[in-house]
Amino acid sequence: MSLFYRPENAWVGDLIPYCEEGTFYAYYLHDPRIIEGKYAEETTWHLATTKDFVQVDYQGEAIKRGTKESYNLNNYTGSIIKDAQGKYHAFYTAFNENKPFVNGKSVQLVMKAVGESLYELETDPNFLFPSDGKIYEEFDWRDPFVFWVEEEKCYFMLLASRCQGAGDLRGGCISLSKSKDLETWEYCEPFYDPKMYITMECPEVFKMGEYWYLVFSTFSDRFTTHYRYAKSLEGPWIIPADDVFDTRANYAIKTASDGERRIAFGWVATKEGETDFGPWDWGGTMIFHELIQNPQTGELKAVMIDSVGEFFEEKSEISAPVFYNDHSNDKNKVASDTLGAMLFDSPSDTFSVTVDFDVLKAKEFGIALHVDEGMETGYFLRMLPEQQLIAWDLWPRAEKGEYQWQIKGDIPYQVETSRILPKASRYRVRVLREGSMCVVYMNDEIALSTRLYNYSGKKVGVYVVQGEVVLHEIEIRE
Repeated sequence: MSLFYRPENAWVGDLIPYCEEGTFYAYYLHDPRIIEGKYAEETTWHLATTKDFVQVDYQGEAIKRGTKESYNLNNYTGSIIKDAQGKYHAFYTAFNENKPFVNGKSVQLVMKAVGESLYELETDPNFLFPSDGKIYEEFDWRDPFVFWVEEEKCYFMLLASRCQGAGDLRGGCISLSKSKDLETWEYCEPFYDPKMYITMECPEVFKMGEYWYLVFSTFSDRFTTHYRYAKSLEGPWIIPADDVFDTRANYAIKTASDGERRIAFGWVATKEGETDFGPWDWGGTMIFHELIQNPQTGELKAVMIDSVGEFFEEKSEISAPVFYNDHSNDKNKVASDTLGAMLFDSPSDTFSVTVDFDVLKAKEFGIALHVDEGMETGYFLRMLPEQQLIAWDLWPRAEKGEYQWQIKGDIPYQVETSRILPKASRYRVRVLREGSMCVVYMNDEIALSTRLYNYSGKKVGVYVVQGEVVLHEIEIRE
């Protein structure tokens, strides 16, 4: 059994989570990657189910694709809702690049599949919901999210849309349509129009405590999933100081709740060529976080699900430490005026490591992973307190160039993995690694997901630049 799920001979794209009676239904875009270098071709919804987020069971294709003549040659992201009569409605994006064009671009439509069971959904050929072409453009009209609004006694549909006549780079909005019966829909003014993004994918709204939350994903100023919160659906929508759930690697996050927990479903992208130096792909491996709310401020944090943390059961014996450029002469401390480290033997590529340490002072500190004793190669989870920044770094950062300086010195860390560093003097960091997947949780504050391809084994430990770090515990489980 694997900790992180991916289907056989395919990859996971956008998730459409739904929960009923304790079972989480992880519908997802099944990407077979049939054409090298192209993604989301011949794609439709498949289904996996889970109760504990470790045992994930594949259930097969959930919605069939149409033919080359159909609007739904490809079925993309959407949402599931159950009506008052107990019937399930799966609204989804239909796209066929060979169907009608507007201004040189293919049209996107909303279609839906219905059924008495979550395992048997069939497309209704009579339901087609395109953009109006007046308030909204026709070719960004995707990722429908449908929910019931009790105050208005009707359904809302949110879509990743574009305001008609808006600029190409900041015209993205989340459109609003309303319906009494899930069949006939009225076009309304935008639900959220920040005038900031190219488009705002995979929108979702949910309520937790006193707050409403709006979740959406962007690929413009940052390739990530954002959230906003408000006391009502009318807003104003507040941008929190840390408005993301994870790094760029975990994209298109959507959520579902069993009434007690709210779980974030996403996918960690692979990298082209299965190398650290490759660009990020579309699609990857399924991942789950739990979202915890601060009821006073309304802010959300992504934390490790308990069952996920229990996956690695067997404690490994910890080796004697190896010190790099250490001036402390203390077996529990590393201190250096420049770069120093305390390192232990690391397993290869399926393990967890927990590091609990105090930072007495530091210009920089962090976790060294799969490094050699000379700190020449490997990964560094860099923490820069003066910049309040944490990010993954790779050393070296590129394949060797013709000249000595061609090592990407102008890119000081993997910027797409950067997060805001929690302010603390003591840090408890949990690193989960399986195959190329790597996820870090820190202080029940933040999550950082990435891919690791080039290095494994060797050493793991703590490092510091111009400072002192006291190690309280290191635990390795396999």
